[in-house]
Amino acid sequence: MSVRNITFLTAFLGSAAAFTACGGESQSGDGSPGAGAAQGTGGTKGTFTGNTGTGGSSGSWGSGGNVSGAGSNGSGTSGPQWKGSGTSYEPLTPGCGPSTASECTGTCEAHASNEPGSVIRAPATLCFGGEEDPTPADPLATIEQVIEMIDGKRMIHLRVTFDPAFVDNTYGTNACCGWSTPETTDTGTAPPPPEMMPGMAGKPGMPAKMPKPGKGGHTFADLVGSDHLELLLTDGAGNTVMDFKLDYVTADSGSPCGYRSLGVSGGEGKMILGDAAAVLGVSTSIDRNLNGCGYCYTEDSPATDASYTPNAETPSWDYRVVYEVWLDLDVFGTAGFGQAYINNVHASPSKLDNNTVEVTATPCPGDSDTPMGGACQPNYTLYVQSEGKSACVPIPFANYPNMKPCPDGYQLDAATEGKYCLPI
Repeated sequence: MSVRNITFLTAFLGSAAAFTACGGESQSGDGSPGAGAAQGTGGTKGTFTGNTGTGGSSGSWGSGGNVSGAGSNGSGTSGPQWKGSGTSYEPLTPGCGPSTASECTGTCEAHASNEPGSVIRAPATLCFGGEEDPTPADPLATIEQVIEMIDGKRMIHLRVTFDPAFVDNTYGTNACCGWSTPETTDTGTAPPPPEMMPGMAGKPGMPAKMPKPGKGGHTFADLVGSDHLELLLTDGAGNTVMDFKLDYVTADSGSPCGYRSLGVSGGEGKMILGDAAAVLGVSTSIDRNLNGCGYCYTEDSPATDASYTPNAETPSWDYRVVYEVWLDLDVFGTAGFGQAYINNVHASPSKLDNNTVEVTATPCPGDSDTPMGGACQPNYTLYVQSEGKSACVPIPFANYPNMKPCPDGYQLDAATEGKYCLPI
């Protein structure tokens, strides 16, 4: 079999085609992977410069290079990442279930393992951009996703990350990287948690003067006040089955640092459409920073620089705004899961002129569909033939309105229950 080389960014021009290029997911085949095909082992980790890449400048793509997967199972998502993820970050990796939501960033992924055949749909990354994006060469947000079986439960694991050029986890006197210097005042104090925590100066229970946002300033109170993510999900027939808002962080007396994400059940979180019982777990990067890593910084974030260099005292602090959720696959019925998507990104305030920015699907960076040491570009997977030959082929795309399951020149492979798009 021969695979035609298709240039990623030119073969999928136009809104519908760009959607397909960015969001390769399966239309059918929510059962076990078909026999006679192997999942690829890794991908091109196209990271920004900073912790893992070299060269370049803020807002440009670095030379992160190829990696052989994340964790021990070698099947993490590939695609764009941004600076500021800390020293422990790993791409979304199968084997990390809802029970890991309270861990420090990257803890599970560093040693994750999964049973053979437990991955129902291969990990993929979707990219979203908008006209107001100040860094148009990269997306304004990404959705990483995988469908898998964990402890006998079929679930969808999603991770949404915002570009730090839009909003980040720097605040207080250490707000940087696009936030203007705020003025210190007696107002703007973060809402104190219900219980005091003696002996933790500058931590929950010890609210002091907080910076009042100047133009573009940023405080912890801003994150607590209104930040959230609205996430929508379709079934395999293209019907929107779930629509909900995820809370970023809210005061909570039962949390180690006095604050946590309340998911869909409090703070800024709520169900708009669908069953809340299908939400199996929720986490956010600030929740992980505070409670998972034990960095109870609720007045001033750890100091960093324009490159988001990790702070030696808080090396795992994730400066990016990240939302994570686990969902019961069964709620999507016989049609199966289609796709996760967002219509906008929101932060109040954001670094841009508007706090809510409309987004649409955009192609993820990458321009090769040939294997490179076993690695494929984002949303492509390695297809191994019986004679030992291999090629990178698109992961099937699922049923947004007017979207085809496979790009032009490819068709769903019935022999593998729709897991692959193979050349026509």
